[in-house]
Amino acid sequence: MLFTGGQTSTYLIITESQVMRADARGNQLTNLTKEARPVGTTLPIAVELACGLTAKKPAQRTYVISDDFWTGVVDLDERSIYGLQGEELEQMLRFETESLSNLDPGSSRLGYVELESVPPDTRRFWGAGVPSEILSGVAQAVRVRGGKLELLANPIGLSSPDRSGVPWVEFTSDLAGAFAAPAESGSLPRAYVTRRSTTSDRWYDALGTLFGGKLPEIGWQTTPDDKPPAYTGQLESFSDEPVLERWLEGVAERTSKPEGFPHILAPQAQTSSRTLALFGAALAMITVLICGTLVWTLSSRISSMQAQIDKVSEPAAKKKQLDETIKKIKTGLEELVVKADEATLKRGNLRLLIDQSDRFSVLLSALHSQTETHLVLDKISPNIDGIELSGRAIRSDAATTLVQRLEPLVARVGWMIRPPSVSGSNKTTGGGPWDYTIQLSEMEQIEDQDPEIVLTSAQKQPTTTSQQKGGD
Repeated sequence: MLFTGGQTSTYLIITESQVMRADARGNQLTNLTKEARPVGTTLPIAVELACGLTAKKPAQRTYVISDDFWTGVVDLDERSIYGLQGEELEQMLRFETESLSNLDPGSSRLGYVELESVPPDTRRFWGAGVPSEILSGVAQAVRVRGGKLELLANPIGLSSPDRSGVPWVEFTSDLAGAFAAPAESGSLPRAYVTRRSTTSDRWYDALGTLFGGKLPEIGWQTTPDDKPPAYTGQLESFSDEPVLERWLEGVAERTSKPEGFPHILAPQAQTSSRTLALFGAALAMITVLICGTLVWTLSSRISSMQAQIDKVSEPAAKKKQLDETIKKIKTGLEELVVKADEATLKRGNLRLLIDQSDRFSVLLSALHSQTETHLVLDKISPNIDGIELSGRAIRSDAATTLVQRLEPLVARVGWMIRPPSVSGSNKTTGGGPWDYTIQLSEMEQIEDQDPEIVLTSAQKQPTTTSQQKGGD
């Protein structure tokens, strides 16, 4: 895999059974490593595993390609979305695709591209949706390993076998799609994606009709044995290493200019309170230094002018003029001293305001958004290590579930959740009900820990003080 110059990129490909990492320079593949995906791993954990397939850090342009989330095509009446664009159009598409994707429109992200319209007055869109917490978890997994997430995309329709613009089809274990890049500049692409069925071939007939004609004769398939019996074209299987590498090269080319396929950009990193405090302190320090320099310069100038007055006998008019200049300079010096004192005071106030930022509203909002019915939160109290949540649960695993949901939300304001401590009261046959405590601590306290431990801390089993005989 020789390569020439170009920007370095990392591609993390996550499928149902494998995690893969491909590094590229420009559009040329330089390294490909893969291994089996452990059963039951979430997408953020699988991304973290893919990052660790080599000792090298992921690139600052890291792309996550996964089929763990929904993608599909939706048709809308042109009149229902007339005049909508940008965020308003995305919001409308989230509501319109809710029944297809099973995603909450209020807590999910949607990437989309518009396809060729369907006469006479229907607009067609190809979208990909993912829960916001999953997107944040993926970005965090890449960031912990030293990389930076660029975008998240579904693999189907992402790489054409013939990059000259010839239409192609793709068949995966769950989806089938037909795609065609626009032949002319400014034109819209054509595409249609449908879910495959093992009990009927009506989906295959509908795919060709909805795509707008006869299905293309070339394309990809996940494994050699998943080709639809009715399809007569030529397909290449990802199980062959050269085919997979060529597919990845096509992905690298498409993502270098992410147009013509739905993708979800990485979430914007929120500036932490610590960063704001450091920035404010640095700004105040610079102001103090500038004022101090001016004070020293003006003091030296006053001394020099006074020496000239004492040494040389000036005419009365000249001496009066110099006295007035000295008076103005002294006045300016006093104003600068006052400004320097004010800058020092503002620096302290800025630090105090930032330290008292509304982190607790984020915590309360995160707790309010949870729908866990198997536990009760009794108390939120401070302690020497941070904040402690305590309460009761009728299931021994309810506290762990709460930690998994809260962790990505409170991490944005600098809190780290430790594994919960759970103790049973042995009033039921299963050992319950259960008392639990959850510790939130500052992230600075765990900077020296291993990044993988930080990422997966909430996945561990809780510490219990009585034997668990059942889930409730």
